[in-house]
Amino acid sequence: MKRICLAIALAATVAGPVLADDYLEAEPKTFDLEGAKRIRIEFPVGKLTLEGDDGQTVRVQIRVDCKETETADCRDEARRIRVDHGIAGGQFRLDFSGVRRDWSGHHISVIAHVLAPRSLAAELNMGVGQASVIGLSRDLDLELGVGELSVRAQQADYRDVEAESGVGDAMIETREGHVRERGFIGHSARWNDGKGSSFIRAHVGVGQAAVDLR
Repeated sequence: MKRICLAIALAATVAGPVLADDYLEAEPKTFDLEGAKRIRIEFPVGKLTLEGDDGQTVRVQIRVDCKETETADCRDEARRIRVDHGIAGGQFRLDFSGVRRDWSGHHISVIAHVLAPRSLAAELNMGVGQASVIGLSRDLDLELGVGELSVRAQQADYRDVEAESGVGDAMIETREGHVRERGFIGHSARWNDGKGSSFIRAHVGVGQAAVDLR
């Protein structure tokens, strides 16, 4: 795995060590796929968007929001963030580290936006937060421990979709309407009437899993 130390610069000017309500933003990073057909992302806590487009590379943008936190403290925490990437067995892997799980108590949140070719299959393993997956067309295997997971994709690309929440809600919307969910405390919804070739599995331990096919 290759490690990138993100160069994070203060995006707003703050006079003195006062409590700041600003953000720090890293310089965007671009990675070659080197023939990989799948992407796997490990992200511990925060907000993550994985978006498919017509590009040929993986592009990563990270922002750290600082609310009612001293700018120096926020900058120190932001410097801990690392992104490891590597390619093996046809899989491109992104590992985010240095994002501390207790940041929520310090009014600091990490927001990552990953752009990748829409033809990549994707796997996501995320701990806590909000995850959005948009515009991909191949197999999606998505796991979130606690929080909200949403997926938007073209119905024509998929044959089978499963949304599941261990404690919380699960829902699937298709062009034909709402897919009925099953369960009492935990819920699951399944749709397998598609004419595409790919599948979506969206699983949340505690929270909400939602898939929107259009």
